[in-house]
Amino acid sequence: YDFSVRVWDPFRNECLHVLEGHINRVYSLLFDGVRIVSGSLDTTIIVWNAHTGSVIHRLVGHNSLTSGMQIKGDLLVSGNADSTVKIWSLTTGKCLHTLSGTNRHMSAVTSLAFSDKFVVSSSDDGTVKLWNLETGEFVRNLLALESGIYYFINTLFISF
Repeated sequence: YDFSVRVWDPFRNECLHVLEGHINRVYSLLFDGVRIVSGSLDTTIIVWNAHTGSVIHRLVGHNSLTSGMQIKGDLLVSGNADSTVKIWSLTTGKCLHTLSGTNRHMSAVTSLAFSDKFVVSSSDDGTVKLWNLETGEFVRNLLALESGIYYFINTLFISF
């Protein structure tokens, strides 16, 4: 691993950009056609301009590796091995909410999905939680098992 992200033109088989800025392995990646978002074992998330290769934002606030991310419009939701989920503004680069508190996950967040109203997150603590996207408040447990099991909800469509 060299801690970088490479942007390729698949038609010309040419590397367009080498995105350098992480100081440890890149663990998760997103591309929405305009931005590339990379999450690293260095605990940072970097938002890049896909066309120029320049850094738009460096998001700091998690305490471990980012296990999953999802973008919709101006929002990025990130799940982390530190047991938190964060909601970020991609316009300002600021963290809008940290989904934690008394009803937080007790172990690493393994998967997440969000709609225009809700965030659903799962953890290897055996829980699947529903959160309010706008306020960051815990709504309820959708599932709570006694033994930790990985749940993959990336394709979950939330229709509330």
